[in-house]
Amino acid sequence: MSQRKAKEYRRAMDQYNGVVEDVDDLKRRIGAMEARHRREDLAAEAAKRREAARMWAKMQAQSAAAERAAEEQKKVERHKRNERRRRELARRRIITLACAAVLLLAIVWAIATACTAQENEPEKEVTDVDPVVFMEAEKIEEALLAQGYLSDAVPLSYDLQDIMRTACEEYGCPYSLALAVAEVESHFDMDAVGSAGEVGIMQLNPGPENTYWVNLEAETNQDPTTPAGNIVCGVYLLGTHLVHYGDTEKAVMAYNMGNAGAERAWENGVTSTEHSEKVMEAMARWEAVVG
Repeated sequence: MSQRKAKEYRRAMDQYNGVVEDVDDLKRRIGAMEARHRREDLAAEAAKRREAARMWAKMQAQSAAAERAAEEQKKVERHKRNERRRRELARRRIITLACAAVLLLAIVWAIATACTAQENEPEKEVTDVDPVVFMEAEKIEEALLAQGYLSDAVPLSYDLQDIMRTACEEYGCPYSLALAVAEVESHFDMDAVGSAGEVGIMQLNPGPENTYWVNLEAETNQDPTTPAGNIVCGVYLLGTHLVHYGDTEKAVMAYNMGNAGAERAWENGVTSTEHSEKVMEAMARWEAVVG
C-alpha cells in the first residue's frame, strides 16, 4: 500500500472512531436524561398521591367536624324544644291547679254552707247535707270526663292517664299511639315481664347490664321499673323515634326491634311487621275513642 493510500485510510479510520465516540456519548446522555425524567415523574406521582391523601384526610376531618356540629345543633334544638314543652306544660299545670283551687274553694264553701244550715236546723238529718257535697264532687269528675281528658274506656287509673297524656305532650307522641303500644305490648298489665326481661305496661328492655334503663332514666329523670316511670320512658322512646324517622310505623318498628334491627329490615325491603300492623290498628281504634 502506498504511503498516500495509507494516510487516507488512517484519516478515514480516525473520522469513523470520532463519529462512534460521539454516538456513544449521545446514547449515554440520552440514557441519563431519560433516567432523570423517570425519577422526576416518579417523584411527581408520589407528590400527587401525598397531596391527594392529605386532601382526603382534610375532607374526612371536615366532614366529621360538620357531623359533630350538626349533632350538637340537633341536641341544642332538642333541648330548646323540650324546654318549650316543659314551660308550656308548667303553664298548663298552673292553670289546672288554679282551676282545681277554685273548685276546691267551691266545695269547701258548699260544705261550710251545708254545715251552717245543719247547725241552724238541728232537727234535719245529716242525709239532707250529704247530697250537696257529693253533687259538687260529681260535677268535677263529670267535667273532666266530658272534656275527654280522662276516659273510662282507657283501662288505666285517672292518675296514670294524666301521666301518659302529660308525657305525650312533652315528648311529641300521639296519645292514641301510646295507648296502642301499651295495649299490644302488655295489654295494660303493669306486672308484665317479657322473655328478654322487658317490664311494665310499655315493656321496656333493660339492655346489657341495664344500660337501656339507665339511659332512659338519665333522659327522663324517671325510673322505668315503676308504673309512672315506665309510661314516661316508653312515651319518650316513641317520641324520639318519631322525630328521628318521621314516620309512625317506622317508629313502632324501631321501638319493637331496636334501631339497628329496624334499619336492617328496611334495607331488606321490610316496611311493616305483624307487631307494627297490630299497633297501627290499635292506634286507629284509640283515636276513635280518645281523639
